[in-house]
Amino acid sequence: MKRPVIAIISTGGTIARQSTDPRDTVDYAEIGASIGGRDLLAALPAPVRARFEVYDIPFSSCDSVKMTPARWLQLARCINDTITTRPDLDGVVITHGTSSLEEAACFLDLVLDVPCPVVVVGAQRPASAISADGPANLYAALEVASCPGAAGRGVLVVANNEIHAAQEVTKASTYQLETFRSPDFGPLGMIEANRVFFGRATGYRRHVGWPGEDDVRDDGMPRVDIAYSHAGADGVGIRAFVAAGARGLISAGMLPGMCTPAENVALDEAVARGVVVVQGSSGYCGGVVRRHELRQRGILASGHMRPRQARILLILALMTGKNVDAIQALYDMP
Repeated sequence: MKRPVIAIISTGGTIARQSTDPRDTVDYAEIGASIGGRDLLAALPAPVRARFEVYDIPFSSCDSVKMTPARWLQLARCINDTITTRPDLDGVVITHGTSSLEEAACFLDLVLDVPCPVVVVGAQRPASAISADGPANLYAALEVASCPGAAGRGVLVVANNEIHAAQEVTKASTYQLETFRSPDFGPLGMIEANRVFFGRATGYRRHVGWPGEDDVRDDGMPRVDIAYSHAGADGVGIRAFVAAGARGLISAGMLPGMCTPAENVALDEAVARGVVVVQGSSGYCGGVVRRHELRQRGILASGHMRPRQARILLILALMTGKNVDAIQALYDMP
């Protein structure tokens, strides 16, 4: 029986960190060392390794708090090139730090259009920790990447034996293993008894496409900032973002997507200066509707995208030259 052929691209993060103390689940990034994709695979039991034919694809690694949209664009090109040059691949697995994993997965999903499954996976505990979750998550990701039913569902996030859609998932807990959740629509499926099950279809996927070839560095990407709303906010932060050169602003408003009067004045000033403003919500779940007042003010609504993912979409939409109507149409997709 043919073994599934999987490419693994390691980008760093907790899943690839080792501490000097097996009890350490906090300070490992400072006192520990980083391991590569081959070492991650070597940590899996021999019968698991024997089930897959895995190729380790080189890519520079770093902690996920150091990741940037430019690095994700480089990662997307690496994935695309790998699939193009290896037509025998059944799937691709990306290991990534969990702090910005939801942004990375969303970015890749908005850009990539590939025939085989692409799965992003991370860990809450370093590889050296007691009951490290990395090996189990990696094994589950390999199973999903080799599953024919995972193709055509967009980029997937696998953690704690659950499968999530890239544009729906968020990290909900700082240290608990069941951190990744899709609060509005729930997981797509699960891995149970070494089998992959999908319980529902993937929602309509937003897709932006490839940005220009020259816009690979961060300084070649449009600046888009997130302004977090709170009681008594005066709009100083919004004006500071605009003064710094923001071309887009995501307003993480109070639920269900509301700002203080002073913030609204600052947002209207931003719109008048040509900044694309998107009203979002700081809430855990629920969408933001482009109500009449927002339409009158020329402000878009983020729909069911949370602020960090809404920011990723706006960066890519601005890079690809989409107008405000096209951008709103992307946010409106369920």
